Amino acid sequence: MSASDDTIRETILALLETAKTVAPRDIAQQLAVEGEDWRKYLSRIRAEAVRLHAEGLLNFIRKKQVVDPAGLKGVYRFSKPTRD
Repeated sequence: MSASDDTIRETILALLETAKTVAPRDIAQQLAVEGEDWRKYLSRIRAEAVRLHAEGLLNFIRKKQVVDPAGLKGVYRFSKPTRD
């Protein structure tokens, strides 16, 4: 059974509460049940992360810098936005 979008969102936010940054792979592996291919979640995780970014709840990190997710390629992580 596949995780719902709400479950993906809740998992992303929960993991960000316990870590400074989180890789999409970590989230996917958390969502996958035993024997299930975690990679199938990666595109849905990115889509939900883009929505969270638009709401100001998440940053995309690449090479230790906050980046815009539009057109982003390569390895990236998520972090909570810093509050000034």
